[in-house]
Amino acid sequence: MAHDPIRQALDAGKTLSNVWIMLGSGLSLEIAAHAGWDTATIDLQHGQGGFNEMVAMITAANAANIPALVRIPHNEPGYIHRALDAGVQGVIAPMINTLEDAQAFANACKYPPVGARSWGPVRAALITEGDYTTQANDWTFCCAQIETQAALDNIDDILSVEGIDCALVGPNDLCLSLTNGEILDINAPVVLEALDLILAKAKEHNVYPWCFANDAEYARMVAKKGFKIITAGADVGFLAAGAEAALKAAFDR
Repeated sequence: MAHDPIRQALDAGKTLSNVWIMLGSGLSLEIAAHAGWDTATIDLQHGQGGFNEMVAMITAANAANIPALVRIPHNEPGYIHRALDAGVQGVIAPMINTLEDAQAFANACKYPPVGARSWGPVRAALITEGDYTTQANDWTFCCAQIETQAALDNIDDILSVEGIDCALVGPNDLCLSLTNGEILDINAPVVLEALDLILAKAKEHNVYPWCFANDAEYARMVAKKGFKIITAGADVGFLAAGAEAALKAAFDR
Protein backbone atom coordinates (compact mmCIF):
# COMPACT_ATOMS: atom_id res chain seq x y z
CA MET A 1 0.00 0.00 0.00
CA ALA A 2 1.03 3.60 -0.50
CA HIS A 3 2.56 5.12 2.61
CA ASP A 4 -0.05 7.30 4.30
CA PRO A 5 1.46 9.14 7.29
CA ILE A 6 -1.47 11.58 7.43
CA ARG A 7 -4.17 9.02 8.18
CA GLN A 8 -1.81 6.84 10.23
CA ALA A 9 -1.07 9.73 12.58
CA LEU A 10 -4.64 11.03 12.76
CA ASP A 11 -6.12 7.59 13.36
CA ALA A 12 -3.59 7.13 16.17
CA GLY A 13 -4.96 10.24 17.85
CA LYS A 14 -2.14 12.63 16.98
CA THR A 15 -2.51 16.28 16.02
CA LEU A 16 -0.62 17.25 12.87
CA SER A 17 1.07 20.58 12.23
CA ASN A 18 0.75 22.13 8.79
CA VAL A 19 2.87 24.84 7.22
CA TRP A 20 1.40 27.00 4.43
CA ILE A 21 3.68 27.64 1.45
CA MET A 22 2.82 30.85 -0.42
CA LEU A 23 6.15 31.86 -1.95
CA GLY A 24 6.04 29.27 -4.72
CA SER A 25 9.44 27.92 -3.71
CA GLY A 26 10.52 24.32 -3.34
CA LEU A 27 13.37 25.51 -1.13
CA SER A 28 10.90 27.29 1.12
CA LEU A 29 8.95 24.05 1.56
CA GLU A 30 12.10 22.01 2.11
CA ILE A 31 13.36 24.38 4.81
CA ALA A 32 10.01 24.14 6.61
CA ALA A 33 10.06 20.35 6.32
CA HIS A 34 13.52 20.11 7.85
CA ALA A 35 12.35 22.35 10.68
CA GLY A 36 10.00 19.54 11.64
CA TRP A 37 6.54 20.44 10.31
CA ASP A 38 4.36 17.36 9.78
CA THR A 39 2.63 18.41 6.55
CA ALA A 40 2.82 21.21 3.99
CA THR A 41 0.18 22.97 1.93
CA ILE A 42 1.11 24.46 -1.43
CA ASP A 43 -1.19 27.43 -1.97
CA LEU A 44 -2.16 28.03 -5.60
CA GLN A 45 -5.16 30.20 -4.69
CA HIS A 46 -3.42 33.11 -2.97
CA GLY A 47 0.20 31.98 -3.28
CA GLN A 48 2.75 33.06 -5.88
CA GLY A 49 3.48 29.83 -7.73
CA GLY A 50 1.92 28.18 -10.77
CA PHE A 51 1.86 24.60 -12.03
CA ASN A 52 5.60 24.27 -12.68
CA GLU A 53 6.40 25.64 -9.23
CA MET A 54 3.85 23.22 -7.75
CA VAL A 55 5.65 20.23 -9.27
CA ALA A 56 8.97 21.53 -7.91
CA MET A 57 7.44 21.94 -4.45
CA ILE A 58 5.92 18.44 -4.53
CA THR A 59 9.34 17.10 -5.53
CA ALA A 60 10.91 18.94 -2.59
CA ALA A 61 8.26 17.50 -0.27
CA ASN A 62 9.01 13.98 -1.52
CA ALA A 63 12.73 14.52 -0.96
CA ALA A 64 12.10 15.81 2.56
CA ASN A 65 9.65 12.97 3.29
CA ILE A 66 6.75 15.25 4.18
CA PRO A 67 3.17 14.82 2.89
CA ALA A 68 2.16 17.65 0.56
CA LEU A 69 -1.28 19.03 -0.16
CA VAL A 70 -2.30 21.63 -2.73
CA ARG A 71 -4.96 24.30 -2.38
CA ILE A 72 -6.26 24.78 -5.89
CA PRO A 73 -7.45 28.19 -7.13
CA HIS A 74 -11.00 27.00 -7.78
CA ASN A 75 -13.15 23.86 -7.52
CA GLU A 76 -12.51 22.80 -11.09
CA PRO A 77 -11.61 19.27 -12.32
CA GLY A 78 -8.63 20.39 -14.42
CA TYR A 79 -6.88 21.89 -11.39
CA ILE A 80 -7.68 18.83 -9.28
CA HIS A 81 -6.53 16.27 -11.83
CA ARG A 82 -3.25 18.06 -12.57
CA ALA A 83 -2.39 18.34 -8.87
CA LEU A 84 -3.17 14.69 -8.13
CA ASP A 85 -1.48 13.41 -11.28
CA ALA A 86 1.64 15.35 -10.27
CA GLY A 87 1.82 13.25 -7.11
CA VAL A 88 0.32 15.41 -4.41
CA GLN A 89 -1.54 13.41 -1.77
CA GLY A 90 -4.20 15.95 -0.87
CA VAL A 91 -6.25 18.62 -2.59
CA ILE A 92 -8.00 21.49 -0.82
CA ALA A 93 -10.85 23.19 -2.65
CA PRO A 94 -11.84 26.67 -1.48
CA MET A 95 -15.41 27.92 -1.10
CA ILE A 96 -17.23 24.59 -0.89
CA ASN A 97 -20.66 26.03 -0.13
CA THR A 98 -23.26 23.49 -1.28
CA LEU A 99 -23.97 19.81 -1.70
CA GLU A 100 -23.34 20.23 -5.41
CA ASP A 101 -19.95 21.85 -4.78
CA ALA A 102 -18.92 18.96 -2.53
CA GLN A 103 -20.15 16.32 -4.97
CA ALA A 104 -18.28 17.91 -7.87
CA PHE A 105 -15.11 18.15 -5.78
CA ALA A 106 -15.20 14.54 -4.57
CA ASN A 107 -16.15 13.36 -8.04
CA ALA A 108 -12.98 14.92 -9.48
CA CYS A 109 -10.74 13.63 -6.66
CA LYS A 110 -11.75 9.97 -6.68
CA TYR A 111 -11.70 7.29 -9.35
CA PRO A 112 -14.77 5.15 -10.04
CA PRO A 113 -16.75 3.74 -8.34
CA VAL A 114 -16.57 6.61 -5.83
CA GLY A 115 -16.07 9.41 -8.35
CA ALA A 116 -15.19 10.05 -11.98
CA ARG A 117 -11.56 11.19 -11.86
CA SER A 118 -9.89 11.08 -15.25
CA TRP A 119 -7.00 8.59 -15.48
CA GLY A 120 -3.45 9.80 -16.11
CA PRO A 121 -1.26 9.66 -12.96
CA VAL A 122 2.02 10.17 -14.81
CA ARG A 123 4.18 11.36 -11.91
CA ALA A 124 1.96 10.03 -9.12
CA ALA A 125 2.48 6.47 -10.33
CA LEU A 126 6.27 6.90 -10.19
CA ILE A 127 6.37 7.86 -6.51
CA THR A 128 3.80 5.40 -5.13
CA GLU A 129 4.60 1.85 -4.08
CA GLY A 130 2.49 -0.70 -5.93
CA ASP A 131 -0.33 0.12 -8.33
CA TYR A 132 -1.36 3.75 -7.88
CA THR A 133 -4.82 3.51 -9.41
CA THR A 134 -6.17 0.80 -7.12
CA GLN A 135 -4.86 2.61 -4.03
CA ALA A 136 -5.62 6.20 -4.97
CA ASN A 137 -9.13 6.55 -3.55
CA ASP A 138 -8.00 5.49 -0.07
CA TRP A 139 -4.74 7.45 -0.26
CA THR A 140 -5.82 10.79 -1.71
CA PHE A 141 -6.99 13.37 0.82
CA CYS A 142 -10.00 15.34 -0.40
CA CYS A 143 -10.42 18.42 1.78
CA ALA A 144 -13.39 20.79 1.53
CA GLN A 145 -12.76 24.31 2.77
CA ILE A 146 -15.62 25.62 4.93
CA GLU A 147 -15.49 29.40 5.02
CA THR A 148 -18.93 30.95 4.45
CA GLN A 149 -22.39 31.22 5.95
CA ALA A 150 -23.69 29.16 3.04
CA ALA A 151 -21.26 26.37 3.88
CA LEU A 152 -22.44 26.40 7.51
CA ASP A 153 -26.06 26.24 6.35
CA ASN A 154 -25.22 23.17 4.23
CA ILE A 155 -22.62 21.57 6.48
CA ASP A 156 -24.42 18.25 6.92
CA ASP A 157 -24.93 17.85 3.18
CA ILE A 158 -21.32 18.78 2.40
CA LEU A 159 -19.72 16.45 4.93
CA SER A 160 -22.00 13.53 4.08
CA VAL A 161 -20.66 13.30 0.51
CA GLU A 162 -18.71 10.11 -0.12
CA GLY A 163 -15.10 10.97 -0.88
CA ILE A 164 -14.87 14.08 1.31
CA ASP A 165 -12.12 13.17 3.77
CA CYS A 166 -11.54 16.43 5.61
CA ALA A 167 -13.11 19.79 6.48
CA LEU A 168 -10.74 22.77 6.60
CA VAL A 169 -12.04 25.84 8.40
CA GLY A 170 -10.91 29.18 6.99
CA PRO A 171 -11.73 31.52 9.89
CA ASN A 172 -10.69 34.71 8.07
CA ASP A 173 -13.13 34.28 5.19
CA LEU A 174 -15.65 32.78 7.58
CA CYS A 175 -15.56 35.93 9.69
CA LEU A 176 -16.04 38.15 6.64
CA SER A 177 -19.03 36.08 5.55
CA LEU A 178 -20.66 35.81 8.97
CA THR A 179 -20.34 39.54 9.70
CA ASN A 180 -21.06 40.69 6.14
CA GLY A 181 -17.58 42.21 5.98
CA GLU A 182 -18.10 44.47 8.97
CA ILE A 183 -15.22 43.04 10.99
CA LEU A 184 -12.19 40.81 10.54
CA ASP A 185 -11.69 39.25 13.95
CA ILE A 186 -11.29 35.49 14.01
CA ASN A 187 -11.82 35.56 17.78
CA ALA A 188 -15.31 37.04 17.40
CA PRO A 189 -17.94 34.96 19.24
CA VAL A 190 -19.79 34.20 16.00
CA VAL A 191 -16.60 32.71 14.51
CA LEU A 192 -15.78 30.64 17.60
CA GLU A 193 -19.34 29.28 17.63
CA ALA A 194 -18.93 28.32 13.99
CA LEU A 195 -15.67 26.53 14.76
CA ASP A 196 -17.44 24.46 17.41
CA LEU A 197 -20.27 23.60 15.01
CA ILE A 198 -17.90 22.53 12.22
CA LEU A 199 -15.83 20.48 14.63
CA ALA A 200 -18.92 18.69 15.95
CA LYS A 201 -20.22 18.02 12.45
CA ALA A 202 -16.84 16.71 11.28
CA LYS A 203 -16.83 14.21 14.13
CA GLU A 204 -20.44 13.26 13.41
CA HIS A 205 -19.68 12.55 9.75
CA ASN A 206 -16.30 10.88 10.46
CA VAL A 207 -14.40 13.59 8.60
CA TYR A 208 -11.03 14.88 9.78
CA PRO A 209 -11.23 18.45 11.19
CA TRP A 210 -8.60 21.01 10.14
CA CYS A 211 -8.27 24.68 11.06
CA PHE A 212 -6.17 27.47 9.62
CA ALA A 213 -4.74 29.47 12.53
CA ASN A 214 -3.25 32.91 11.98
CA ASP A 215 -0.79 32.61 14.84
CA ALA A 216 0.55 30.33 17.58
CA GLU A 217 -2.01 31.45 20.16
CA TYR A 218 -4.91 30.62 17.86
CA ALA A 219 -3.27 27.31 16.97
CA ARG A 220 -3.10 26.30 20.63
CA MET A 221 -6.73 27.31 21.12
CA VAL A 222 -8.10 25.25 18.22
CA ALA A 223 -5.90 22.30 19.21
CA LYS A 224 -7.49 22.41 22.64
CA LYS A 225 -10.91 22.43 21.00
CA GLY A 226 -10.03 19.21 19.17
CA PHE A 227 -8.99 20.12 15.64
CA LYS A 228 -6.61 17.42 14.39
CA ILE A 229 -4.71 19.26 11.63
CA ILE A 230 -3.64 22.81 12.36
CA THR A 231 -1.98 25.33 10.08
CA ALA A 232 0.06 27.60 12.30
CA GLY A 233 1.60 30.02 9.85
CA ALA A 234 2.89 30.58 6.33
CA ASP A 235 6.37 30.91 4.88
CA VAL A 236 5.75 34.52 3.88
CA GLY A 237 4.86 35.39 7.47
CA PHE A 238 7.87 33.57 8.86
CA LEU A 239 10.17 35.43 6.47
CA ALA A 240 8.61 38.79 7.34
CA ALA A 241 8.84 38.14 11.09
CA GLY A 242 12.43 36.89 10.82
CA ALA A 243 13.50 39.85 8.70
CA GLU A 244 11.96 42.28 11.17
CA ALA A 245 13.55 40.55 14.16
CA ALA A 246 16.99 40.48 12.51
CA LEU A 247 16.82 44.17 11.64
CA LYS A 248 15.82 45.08 15.18
CA ALA A 249 18.53 42.88 16.72
CA ALA A 250 21.30 44.21 14.49
CA PHE A 251 20.31 47.86 14.11
CA ASP A 252 17.72 48.41 16.82
CA ARG A 253 15.15 49.46 14.24
